[in-house]
Amino acid sequence: MKKRKTPWKFILLFLLIFTGFILLIGFRFTADSALPNDTKIIESIPTVYGKAILYEDTNNHTFGLAEIHRSGGFMYHYAGGTYDYYIEGNEPFKAAGFGSDVEDGFMVGIRIKDPNIKHIVIGNHLENLTPSDEYEFNIETVKKHPTRYHIKEVVNQHVLFVLDEYSEFTWTIRALDQDGNLISDKLFGMSEARYVDW
Repeated sequence: MKKRKTPWKFILLFLLIFTGFILLIGFRFTADSALPNDTKIIESIPTVYGKAILYEDTNNHTFGLAEIHRSGGFMYHYAGGTYDYYIEGNEPFKAAGFGSDVEDGFMVGIRIKDPNIKHIVIGNHLENLTPSDEYEFNIETVKKHPTRYHIKEVVNQHVLFVLDEYSEFTWTIRALDQDGNLISDKLFGMSEARYVDW
């Protein structure tokens, strides 16, 4: 009995068509290549779903966030994000957020304008705080309430956090100087960051 030859040309053609199709619908072989065109990665954090990425648009120098999901163990696709953020006027920093639920988390990307800002703190333990209230806050506050705050050092004028979910807790942001003193904040409900000068 004659052995039937494997149709290699057919298999190769099928693989080429399949690869072309998955690339056409947005799947990529690396997380970086799944980003929108003309972008440069500033920072990425591995997550359970793939990667959280803070990036810059190289055309207009705005920044954004991307959620890159991993599928099938080796393919990546863009699963949403936010873009075109830039620092306006006298803002000390600009924050962008994306996500909402516990499954995929909530990412916060921050671009720093003021070179005196050395650390970014996210969180809050002060109840019913409004933008018109004066309050004391510094690095010692963070140390006294470690379960209520996330802190990161500013690297190349940016910081990226991946948190559990969107809430008042995860959208209250403060900036500290080298000595750990409060310079500016963006309290929950405020549209822009401000300098603290009381």
